[in-house]
Amino acid sequence: MKNILLAGVAGLLSATSVIAAAPAFAGETLPAERQAIVTNLGGKASAVTYFVRNTKGYQVVTTLDAAGEPGAAPAVVRVSTVLQQPGDEQIVSLPGPVGRDGTSLRIVRVGDAIQVEKVGALAY
Repeated sequence: MKNILLAGVAGLLSATSVIAAAPAFAGETLPAERQAIVTNLGGKASAVTYFVRNTKGYQVVTTLDAAGEPGAAPAVVRVSTVLQQPGDEQIVSLPGPVGRDGTSLRIVRVGDAIQVEKVGALAY
């Protein structure tokens, strides 16, 4: 069963690796529903984000894969939220190594799509 699951994840990652991670700008097409958006977060860390319409709004799912110290198992986290209205946003933060800033993803509902943008560390 694990081999099937790993093969499915590998297939998803290889199928989505060609998708641009950069934010869309005026005149560019935003990703469609169920289309994976792959974002390189630096080093061996990455995020895959997609959305699905439902009765409450846009269900946005982001899976973070963050490699730890060399030889350590990667940390995989899945975050899900509903963006109800255009302009609603979600911030997903990934801490950096000790003494260095982390990085964040800003996910915004833009009309009938979402926009994913890698941003620097947030100051709270």
